[in-house]
Amino acid sequence: MKKILTALFVTTTARACTDILVTPGASVEGSAMMAYNADSPTLFGSIYHYPPYNNDDETKMRSIYDWDSGIYLGQIPEESKETYNVVGNSNEYGLVIGESTFGGVRVLAYNQTDAKIDYGSLIWLTLQRAKTVKEAIHTMVHLMDTYGYASAGESFSLADATGQMWMMEVIGRGNDIIDDKTGERKLGAVWVAQRIPDGMVAAHANQARITTFPRQDPENCLYSEDVVEVAVHYGLYDAEADPLAFSFADVYDPLDFIGARQGEARVWSIFSQISSDPQFAQQYQDYALGNNLELRMPLYMQTKHKLTKEDVMHLMTSHYENTVMDASQDVGSGLFASPYRPRPLVWSLEESTQNNNEEDPMLRSKEKQSKSTTQYHNERSIATAKTGWSFVAEIRPHMPRELAVVSWYAMDDSSTAPRVPVYGSSRKIAEPFAGKGSQDGVTTSLLQMDWSKAFWVQNLVSNWCYSRYADVYPVLRQEIDDLQADLSEKVKQVDRIALELYQEKGPDAAIDYVTLFGVNTGNTVHGKWQSLFGTLFARFRDFYTIVPKNDEPVCGCQAVEPGMSEAVKHRIVQETGDHYKVAKGDKDHPDLLNGENAKESEREVFISGKKEDVGDIFTAIL
Repeated sequence: MKKILTALFVTTTARACTDILVTPGASVEGSAMMAYNADSPTLFGSIYHYPPYNNDDETKMRSIYDWDSGIYLGQIPEESKETYNVVGNSNEYGLVIGESTFGGVRVLAYNQTDAKIDYGSLIWLTLQRAKTVKEAIHTMVHLMDTYGYASAGESFSLADATGQMWMMEVIGRGNDIIDDKTGERKLGAVWVAQRIPDGMVAAHANQARITTFPRQDPENCLYSEDVVEVAVHYGLYDAEADPLAFSFADVYDPLDFIGARQGEARVWSIFSQISSDPQFAQQYQDYALGNNLELRMPLYMQTKHKLTKEDVMHLMTSHYENTVMDASQDVGSGLFASPYRPRPLVWSLEESTQNNNEEDPMLRSKEKQSKSTTQYHNERSIATAKTGWSFVAEIRPHMPRELAVVSWYAMDDSSTAPRVPVYGSSRKIAEPFAGKGSQDGVTTSLLQMDWSKAFWVQNLVSNWCYSRYADVYPVLRQEIDDLQADLSEKVKQVDRIALELYQEKGPDAAIDYVTLFGVNTGNTVHGKWQSLFGTLFARFRDFYTIVPKNDEPVCGCQAVEPGMSEAVKHRIVQETGDHYKVAKGDKDHPDLLNGENAKESEREVFISGKKEDVGDIFTAIL
């Protein structure tokens, strides 16, 4: 594409976070829905709470810390005379904000001297100051342009109580842009924000997605006035090219193999499962695999049926099951068909190079000993072990704004952790889920397990599941699904009672009620997950599956040997040959082949005293 100077380097930021944006017309309940995974191995999972306050001191300053690193960035004036109640990524007016980092071109990412606003602070400052999506966009632009933007390229998801859903993508202006009016260095970011049409679903996952955009439709598209000029200044876009052909994503975050395979592939996973086009998955498979980068997926798509929140929760559990990227099907999945792999996502392997130079034996011998390094990668699925916390938010236009948002929070992997409902107007968070973050200047140790915190207990359950994935995951998923179904019914009851209180006694009574519900539910789920860890640990230990057997006098249980799948057996034999093969002529060992159960009847006879000869019964204990 000649209009883009592709020789520029692109940042190699960590690929993290996945968002889904569901408009009201695409949902069964007529609610907007937003899903967001906050993925980082050093992110402690908690629900941030910022109570509202009035500020009468115009000189009051606020300290800003980078959410990713915890580094102090400086102070800014408090500005707002009034702030709003913020719970997690939503506020009492029904505004919800999520994000994913795309990084972008190196000349602009993390490259603005003295900038004070990082993307995390941008989210929580805006939630405290804005009521609607458009207010939020203007607030974010004001904060970045006034105090500087300290992060890399970001994709933001925004929704409000009216049901509007927008995607906004930003990247810093760097250090070299001069304001024509003041003659001073221009801070902030260039950006574009586009509304997702009602009835559609959008998603983003660490790759910029807004390409060309309408310039004369302020109801559905907003953008910085210098979005093209900045690109021209840095040589990212040809000054003679048509501004209307300008693609934000292609210019500021050029797509490469990793961007497609580890970023856009997650969007492909989401769209493929719900698209109204039955050919979608196949049509864009090569694009998701990184083999055909020219065939861009659409920014949004129409669904084959309207979605429930359970549908959205399910989309966030994806490991590419039953697709060409299903990592549970290859040798790396281990004994228990795990879709997970050790990090890093990209790894290298030294491989011998072969050279058959017949003319020079000395050279041939030397070259045969040489090594070449080849890069490989692991699949990056939506559900990932390193998630700090995630939510699925319901934004309900038919409810009063104080009751508009219910966010279902999990404190770990979105496929293995339970979700707890919390209302956006809640005045308190259950203690196991409460906490402050690095954006508040707070360091939370990840070196000491705390049984009282949901993050740690949910990680315990998840990591136990990873150790015996094929055995434990189906059991754990059923526990989660049953819990979510039960809590969904409870939320319906709470909604009904809260509405009655709202109408009869006013908003405060309703807020007090939903706050109490959130606290009690959080405490209950935390206790349930503490107990569940103990149950799973007892049931799946020492490579056995322990099942109840009431008439068993020793433990009231039976130790079942689940064995290995046929695929794993074949892999072992293929790699090791006869190393584990039983010698020919050896006697048969049905007891060892079939585990404890082979001797069960013989053992029962022995225990009852009807047989004196023990024989080989003890071989079953091996």
